[in-house]
Amino acid sequence: MLMVPIDTGNKAIKTEHFEFHSGISVLEDIPGEGEEAVNYQGKYYRLSSERNVYLPDKSIDERYYILTLFAVAKELRELKPPRLFLPGEILEIDLVVGLPPLYYRGQYKKFREYFYRGGEVVEFEYMGMTYRISFSQVYVHMLYVARELNLFKKKVLLLDIGGFTLDYMLLEKGMIAWKYTDSTDRGVISMYQRINKGIREKYDLDLKENDMDAIILGEASMYDQGIEDRVTELAENHMSDALGMLRECGIDLRLSVTVFVGGGSILLSKIIEKVWGRYRGEYYVINDSKVNVLGYKKKYLYDKGSY
Repeated sequence: MLMVPIDTGNKAIKTEHFEFHSGISVLEDIPGEGEEAVNYQGKYYRLSSERNVYLPDKSIDERYYILTLFAVAKELRELKPPRLFLPGEILEIDLVVGLPPLYYRGQYKKFREYFYRGGEVVEFEYMGMTYRISFSQVYVHMLYVARELNLFKKKVLLLDIGGFTLDYMLLEKGMIAWKYTDSTDRGVISMYQRINKGIREKYDLDLKENDMDAIILGEASMYDQGIEDRVTELAENHMSDALGMLRECGIDLRLSVTVFVGGGSILLSKIIEKVWGRYRGEYYVINDSKVNVLGYKKKYLYDKGSY
């Protein structure tokens, strides 16, 4: 049995070996030789360099299903040792995905069925190779905290800054405190909107998300110092407001170890360091955007008695 864990984020799709934007576009013609594309139900799709618009319910259309086919095909090509697929062979796969705490209870069953589809056999083509797969089981988790954090003797606040959501989960001796576990809309997408609004008002300029990322990360950009400083200031304001919101929810950052995870946390690590000075609590940024994927895998293996 093959198992594939996937983090189907609003900004990016993450697997064990790959990370790519949560965006696809339909090709009008047959793809060129060597072009990365999926042929599914008679249409060709390719990955987009820009993410698609935010969907609060990812099962509303086929977008995330096709992105998942991309992810599965990419991982099948990375199997070690390499796997020889016989013509017409049906690959049974256990799929492991996740949902933010805010949507978990309401969308768990719907999200599972979105991928499971009665265990039907799905045929698609990727990079010239035809695959026939069946999701024999689909497991849907919330955030999964790796036991290797070794902080369970303390109170731990897990903050996952994603594309659209900022998810928070308080753990006391490894147990989830449900009163202090939820999702907000303060992920990086809302930060991008805030920055773009501020830049348009002052400079009459629209920034691409990749440009904002480069400035926040301190990389070389084509913009003058005034624009860069304004982007950084607005990112700091966004992070300050997000942390202040936690205090309103009854969470005192001085009384727990705060662990930041997710691609947004890595992007904002310098901003977090600058803003955190006023809180004085202990914090860590996990510099691995695939931490949820690895957590899903460990949870799967643990439940199967293999970890």
